[in-house]
Amino acid sequence: MEISPSVLGVNPKKWNIPVLEKYCERLHIDIVPEGLTPGFVRRIKTQLVKDIHLMVDNVEKGIERYSFAGIINFHIEAGNTLNLIMKARSLGVKVGLSVNPETRVKALVPFLGIIDEVLLMSVHPGRSGRKFINIAKKIRQIRKLNKAVIIKVDGGLNNKTVKKIRRADIAVMGAYIFRSRNIEEVLRRLSLMHVAKELRKSVIRMVSSAKSGHPAGSLGMADVFAVLFFDAMKYDPANPEWKKRDYLVLSNGHICPVLYACMARAGFFPKAELLTLRKLGSRLQGHPHRSSLPGLESTSGPLGIGLSQAAGMALALKMDKKDNRVFCITSDGEHDEGNTWEAVMFAPKYSLNNLVCIIDKNNIQLSGNTNEIMPLGNLKKKYKAFGWKVKVVDGHDMKKIKRALAIKSKKPLAIIANTIPGRGVSFMENKWEWHGKAPNDEESVNALNKLGRSAE
Repeated sequence: MEISPSVLGVNPKKWNIPVLEKYCERLHIDIVPEGLTPGFVRRIKTQLVKDIHLMVDNVEKGIERYSFAGIINFHIEAGNTLNLIMKARSLGVKVGLSVNPETRVKALVPFLGIIDEVLLMSVHPGRSGRKFINIAKKIRQIRKLNKAVIIKVDGGLNNKTVKKIRRADIAVMGAYIFRSRNIEEVLRRLSLMHVAKELRKSVIRMVSSAKSGHPAGSLGMADVFAVLFFDAMKYDPANPEWKKRDYLVLSNGHICPVLYACMARAGFFPKAELLTLRKLGSRLQGHPHRSSLPGLESTSGPLGIGLSQAAGMALALKMDKKDNRVFCITSDGEHDEGNTWEAVMFAPKYSLNNLVCIIDKNNIQLSGNTNEIMPLGNLKKKYKAFGWKVKVVDGHDMKKIKRALAIKSKKPLAIIANTIPGRGVSFMENKWEWHGKAPNDEESVNALNKLGRSAE
C-alpha cells in the first residue's frame, strides 16, 4: 500500500520533502479556510504529485485556483457534484470524490465511472477526536463496483489501523508520520514494499521507452535494491562524494535500470530523466558510466570485474581505518568468469569485513539457464570454503534481506539472494528470454497493469 503524507497543520519546516520523495509518490494537502494559499502550494518544489483536498465553501472557485495540482478532491456532500466534476475535467485536472463515514456507497454510484479516485474519510469531520472508523466494508463495496478507481483512506491511521484498510490503494497519514522523532524511520517501515513496486514500474517504463535493456534481472532485484537504498546504505545525494558514505558497485551492470530508478528516487537526479535510458546524449547509459553520473562508484560493462573493484575499494578504506561499507551486486552468471574467483580469494586474505557481496541467484543468463550453460554447483559451500561468511536468503523477503545485511562478522560477507527474474510480471517470470529483451508497447501496458495502480 502507498503511504501519502498529509500536511494539514504541519509546519512546512518539518515536511522534509527529500525524505518524502524517497518513500512516497504524492503529498496530500488539505485546503481549509485561512490555510495554505494557492501561491504557497504552487511554489512547493517537489516531484511528488500534489493531491489537493478542498475543504472550503466555494468548491468551484477552489477547483479553479488549484487547477495546477495533480488531482483535486472535493466532498460529494458539497452538492452540484456532476457540475463540479465537469468543471475540473474542463481544466484538465484529475478528480477525486471525498465521502464522510456516514455517507453510503450508493451515493457514489452515479459518479464512479467518471472520476479517478475516491477519498474515504475514516474519522468524523470537524471533531477534535481522530478516532479511526473501520470502513473496510465500504472499501470492498467500491472495489466490487469499480476495480479501476483508486481508493484512498484518510483519518486516524497509524501502524495498527492501516492494516484494516489493506484493500485500499493509498493511506493518507499526517499526525502519525510527523509526530515521530524520525519521519524517515516511520516511512521506511511502512513503505519499503511499495517502493519496490514503484521501482519495478520505473524499470518497465524505462526499457519500454528505450526499446532495449534488461528487464528480468532488474525486476528480480528490486526488493534487494529497495532495502539497500532506502534502509541500509549511507549516502547523501546533495554530496555524492561524502566521505562517510557507503559504496555500491554494480558488477552486473546490465541491470542498471533498477539502480537508476533508486538513484532518481533518492534525489541524485530528477525522475523525469529515467525515460532517457540508452538514448543519445543521456547520462543513463546501458551500462553505468561513472564519469557521466554523480553517485556512481564504478563503470561496469564486462561481467566479472565488479567484485575485484569492490575488494580494492574495501581494502583502501580498511587501510585508511574508515568504517565505510562496500556493497557489490553480482550475478550468478558472471561466476563463469575467472576474475570473480580471484576476488573471492583476495577478500578473505585481507579480512575485508567491510565488503558485502550480494549474488543475484536467478538461474538465468543471456542465452539460457545457468545450469545448462555453466553449472555453478553449491555457491554457499564454495564461498565458505574460500573463507567468507555466507547467508542464503529469499531475495523477495525484505525482513530476511535486512537481517542478512545487518550481520556482523570478521570475514567478508556473501549474501546469496534467491530471486525470480521478471518478478511481479507473470509473463516474464523465470524466463531467460527476458534477460535482455524490452517489452513492446502492448507488453509494457500489460506489465504495468500486473504491477498494480500508480499515483502517476
